[in-house]
Amino acid sequence: MIRFILLIAGTWGVFGLASAQTQSSRLSGRITDEFGAPMPGATLQAMGPRDHVATSSDLEGNFVLELAYEGELVVKCSFVGYVAQEQTVRVSPSRPTILNFALQPLTTGLEAVVVSAGRFEQSAAEVTVSLDVLPPRIVESRGTISLETALEQNPGVSFVDGEPQIRSGSGFSYGAGSRVMILVDDLPVLSGDAGRPTWGFLPLENLEQIEIIKGASSVLYGSAALSGVINVRTRYPDARPLTRVTLQHGVFSTPRNPDAKTWDGSNMQSNVRFLHSQQMGKWDVVVGGNILANEGALAPIDSGNSLGYRPWEINHYNSEKRARINVNLRRRVSKVDGLQYGLNANWQASDFLNTLIWENAPNGVFGSYDGAATRTQQVAGTLDPHVQYVRGNWRHQLKGRWFHLVNDNDNEQGNASDVLYGEYQAHFRPFDNLNSSAGLVMSSTSSTAELYSGGDAGGENKASNLAAFVQLDWEATELLHFSAGGRYEQFSINEETEGRPVFRTGMNLQLAEATYLRASWGQGFRFPTIAERFIRTGLGALQIYPNPNLIAESAWAGEIGFKQGYLWGGLKGFLDAAVFHQRYENYVEFTFGPWGGLGAPLGGLGFTSLNTGRTMNTGFEISTTGRLEHRDNQFDFILGYTYTNPIALEPKLDYNPIEDSPWETSYLTTSYDTTGHVLKYRSQHMVRIDVQWTKQKWSAGLSLRYQSALSNFDAAFVQFEQEGFVEWGLENWLNDHPKLPWIADFRVAYEPAEHHKVSLLVNNLANSEYSIRPLAIEDPRLIQLMYTFEIQ
Repeated sequence: MIRFILLIAGTWGVFGLASAQTQSSRLSGRITDEFGAPMPGATLQAMGPRDHVATSSDLEGNFVLELAYEGELVVKCSFVGYVAQEQTVRVSPSRPTILNFALQPLTTGLEAVVVSAGRFEQSAAEVTVSLDVLPPRIVESRGTISLETALEQNPGVSFVDGEPQIRSGSGFSYGAGSRVMILVDDLPVLSGDAGRPTWGFLPLENLEQIEIIKGASSVLYGSAALSGVINVRTRYPDARPLTRVTLQHGVFSTPRNPDAKTWDGSNMQSNVRFLHSQQMGKWDVVVGGNILANEGALAPIDSGNSLGYRPWEINHYNSEKRARINVNLRRRVSKVDGLQYGLNANWQASDFLNTLIWENAPNGVFGSYDGAATRTQQVAGTLDPHVQYVRGNWRHQLKGRWFHLVNDNDNEQGNASDVLYGEYQAHFRPFDNLNSSAGLVMSSTSSTAELYSGGDAGGENKASNLAAFVQLDWEATELLHFSAGGRYEQFSINEETEGRPVFRTGMNLQLAEATYLRASWGQGFRFPTIAERFIRTGLGALQIYPNPNLIAESAWAGEIGFKQGYLWGGLKGFLDAAVFHQRYENYVEFTFGPWGGLGAPLGGLGFTSLNTGRTMNTGFEISTTGRLEHRDNQFDFILGYTYTNPIALEPKLDYNPIEDSPWETSYLTTSYDTTGHVLKYRSQHMVRIDVQWTKQKWSAGLSLRYQSALSNFDAAFVQFEQEGFVEWGLENWLNDHPKLPWIADFRVAYEPAEHHKVSLLVNNLANSEYSIRPLAIEDPRLIQLMYTFEIQ
């Protein structure tokens, strides 16, 4: 199949290059922003009755199109982060035609130009799936030090100990496996052995926008995209150089329960981010970085001492220090017309002490249970070569990534992995109403770990992935769009191989001006990671055992959505509503049982990954994003509510893999609360609100978020206490905290002079004491002062 698609892609390419040589009419012009600055790299598409020709603007924003056509055609100009424009123009071989564009920055998601939905630029209003666009201001104004603290303000997105959930599509797996694909510039950045994101590694200082797809996206993005995709898109420079430096320092407040603070002094964090972006001749150059020293909110290792602020020492639980640098290089203008190439790099060294279980409640929630803390010295890095060739209505892209990750743990349970990833994409528009995308994907993972069983005698496990995909996007009319695609994916782990095809389809119908109805259906399947199959570790009383017989899980998801743009005086934005339904087969969950044998700790009781049968998730989501302008006041807002009902369809199924075992292992026997058969580690209700006011040199913002308490989790956490194995105080904590509070974050900023901004940031304004995941306390109030210098 892969050879067949390569043959097709090569034939298309030859046809595209040959057909591009017959053009004769000349259309030229210049693309600028609202201030008249040139916009290099903007996309131009000329659409006539027979032809569709595309190109990009050069270093000065200029473009030239040659067309074998005389008469009227539509020219569309787009640039990520700006409102797309269309103009109708008449061209003739007898005289050149000049056409100019002045693009405005987008203010609402309805105007956004996105790439993730179909692997090509298109209006967010016309996509067939639920897709949100998170602007950089959410990250920059909140002073976030890690991306998940910005993503948690997006409707339908939540986190359990750093593991992302989109609309309750996944639970909590102790850092092994993800059903949400994390991308940076369309390339995966999940660890090759565990499938886990490293949030602090993502380049927050250089964001174009963040695109979030909700629902099964395996056709375009592979196995880990079972419930959605988060695509972090970085920006390249325009004609104006940009330099930005951000300095932050914060202090954690005394917890609401003062008896829980068993140490003197205040925990602090300091953060520095920098970015320089500039065009140098025919090159785009971006250099950025981050330095963080964070004591975290938990107790010192020796809680009886007053340590003072020692930013470069790891002396608190959940403390971290890191340094990262990233460089993006791109040659846009070369001797070969339409050829661009470049190299991106992002490398980080960090040192952190992580704990998953508190010491005891209520007064020891900021401490760590004996054996539950792990200190890790980590090195993470990516190296991404890329080439793009655009000619006529063809675009060819070749992207690669080397992802190197080393976790040197202090408990002789470290791991290291190297991922080599390559992807070829071909984009072809044979007609003005048809866009086709096809690609080939190859990846190879080599992992060496002390905490994995399986593999060879040296502890090395290998995994590989081969895939081919194609998607067609058809504009049946100006108002009706269809998309359909398929992917064949093949996985191998240590010579065991499995592959299968998946398919998707969708439609978007414009019912009226700024009124859109969409529907989509898609399949997906996820092959278990190396960690899920082979991990063997322990966290105090909690033991985690391997399951080499774990098989792939599969799913399908359907959605119907409605998007309505609105414009009332100075108020503009969009309202989006969607209902969704998803089903899983062979669902993978961490499950408690007798997996270690009688000679193991606690008689072999512990957790392992198991296929637990069929599950279902239904729900709805409603959100609105927009802007209100009144005189010289500007209000930007994001509001959303999500309801989900994720349930086990086979609650009585005994999925204990041990023959003749006296233990019954089912949903009913391993769940803390089986009411409604709700799956573990899910919040069924989520509310997200973010409002920012701007007036001249002042701005202020308020973020509110709420999610319902986890009604169900592993019953073993409470059973351990009831049997007298541990004294975590969990049962009393749950009785005293039956609900989660509303969490408010506040920010205010002032620009005392040009290029300078000073901000005051307060996270957890009410200093609420709460725990989302049992046995893990959330941070108390954090007060930060932030200074930003920016010159452009």
